[in-house]
Amino acid sequence: MNVRSIRFAAVLSATTLVGLAALWAADAAAQAARAAATSVESSSRQLLNSERIAARFGNYGIEVLASDPRERVSNLYSEASGERTCRTFAVVRYPAAIDPPLAAEHDEIVRGGSIGAVFAAHGWQVRKTNLRYFEIGAPARVAHLMRVATGTRLAAHAYELDVAKDGRSFEYALLVEIHHPDYLKRDDLRTIYGPADASRDEAAVEDLIGVALAAAGASDAAPAPRAGAH
Repeated sequence: MNVRSIRFAAVLSATTLVGLAALWAADAAAQAARAAATSVESSSRQLLNSERIAARFGNYGIEVLASDPRERVSNLYSEASGERTCRTFAVVRYPAAIDPPLAAEHDEIVRGGSIGAVFAAHGWQVRKTNLRYFEIGAPARVAHLMRVATGTRLAAHAYELDVAKDGRSFEYALLVEIHHPDYLKRDDLRTIYGPADASRDEAAVEDLIGVALAAAGASDAAPAPRAGAH
């Protein structure tokens, strides 16, 4: 083989490699697109809070701060450079008795599992009945976890969480979630979840929010004002 042939072969090899690289890149992009479509699902399912945090900040973790048979307080965080930043401070109130079909999932949640992720992994559809959107000034405890100044305005969301599968639906818990200002604001909550209505049981919602504010470290744990909640 002469020098010209060797050069031609080298150019051809380089061209082939570039073409293969382009094909591999295109295939990887297609796989990523399919994975993204699968993760969101072809249905109108809303992203779980855990999925939304991971998508926004690159990762997600949960730290259970307190737990007993009726309530759980959790720090839903993202992590960067070895430091955790609370993105959602969540307070969960369970019913007095857990429906038997939910017993296995509830046990996994009590042991530290993320509620929506646990139910989704077991084939349940997670549904939220939105009760109220409101704002609070960050108490010292939440401000520390979120790395913001005490008193920073934070959006909060009170809702009922139900799960459904095989034609059956169960109420699982009542929740209040308080969000980092770089994550979700009150207008974001309305846009994502739609209108809120607590008229079915205002007293229960007031009590739930009072419990959540106390867990958040608010010195005055009075229920949040109703104005602008819907």
